[in-house]
Amino acid sequence: METDKRYFIEGMFIVGLLVGMAIFFVWLADSGKRDDVLYRIHFAESVSGLSLGDSVKFHGVDVGTVRRMELDPDDPRRVEVDVKLRKEAPVKTDTRASLVLKGITGVVYVELNGGSPEAQMLVDATPADAIPEIRSEKSRLTTLLDQLPRVVEKFSALEDKANKVVTDVGSVTAKIKEDPSVLLRGPRKNNPPPREPDPGNRR
Repeated sequence: METDKRYFIEGMFIVGLLVGMAIFFVWLADSGKRDDVLYRIHFAESVSGLSLGDSVKFHGVDVGTVRRMELDPDDPRRVEVDVKLRKEAPVKTDTRASLVLKGITGVVYVELNGGSPEAQMLVDATPADAIPEIRSEKSRLTTLLDQLPRVVEKFSALEDKANKVVTDVGSVTAKIKEDPSVLLRGPRKNNPPPREPDPGNRR
């Protein structure tokens, strides 16, 4: 009986110790995230390939994660993305956010750029009751797609010129086939009209 009581006490002690350790680790994890700052980004393009929990990078360095993605209630053409970044992330008023394609997998992530030394911290420039908003800029892929029609138009113009050159060359080649002596005669020169004899030289 005494043995069972001793085992029961030891078991309760071990369970209590495990529960205490679990609570400690949860507290430690929460305290590590306590200083994270919530930012908001509005993208005027598709965020296809971006998922909750994806990384947010600042010049390639992980500084946070994506927490929420919703259509902007005021403008459904935009996507509202909330990101949580570490407090020490140097997000300033001139910091810009863009979507970057990761390899050829179709997965994208949020990339932050800019942040000049003389610029003010975005958190300090935002009212206390508002969420700091990082301005966005078009991704390179979207910019390339926007320029694609002009590139196609230029190629079409070059194609028209090339077709004209080919047509002219074909016409000249056909003439040479019909009359090879054209190559020997060369370009025609305008001969001057014959001079009238000078009446004073007549005898």
